[in-house]
Amino acid sequence: MPFATTRATLSRQWALLRQLPSRSPGTTSAELVWSLRDVGFSVSKRTVERDLNELSLIFPIERNDKSIPFGWHWSATAGGELRGSFDLQGYLRADGLQASPGAGLELQALISDGLARQLREAPLSADMQLTALDQGHRLRATVSDSLPLRWWLLSQGVGLLVEQPLSLREEIAHTLSSAAARYLP
Repeated sequence: MPFATTRATLSRQWALLRQLPSRSPGTTSAELVWSLRDVGFSVSKRTVERDLNELSLIFPIERNDKSIPFGWHWSATAGGELRGSFDLQGYLRADGLQASPGAGLELQALISDGLARQLREAPLSADMQLTALDQGHRLRATVSDSLPLRWWLLSQGVGLLVEQPLSLREEIAHTLSSAAARYLP
């Protein structure tokens, strides 16, 4: 998938997550189409439904099946920082992905120059290292082995490639290939 298409999809999906209410009965797919149009995304109801189904595999969002049309909303168990106005840079500055002293995951990844610029301003951890390469940068950091880490890694799209640990690389690859398979005919 070309980088521009991936970035547009991620931007649309991020905007979609911001439109979701914090409780049931939720917002319908048709209402979300209009909300997305208000912020500059012209998409079909079916695209919104596909996005919501895909996002529900990664984020704590739920579909209210009790009435038709179905409403989508954040799960009651979702942390407050994940709802509507989530600020990634603020979350990173507040040590959201940093490991406890003496614990954590040794993350190594290839990242884009743009992501490297962001991480210089909001480091993932106190021991984070960025090494410039011919194309992009190599990131090394000790981070918390957590669901927010996986959400963050997945949200980077083609701007990040996990190298180590191998088990995390395989997990992210499986999630991305499963999601991509849903778009292929």
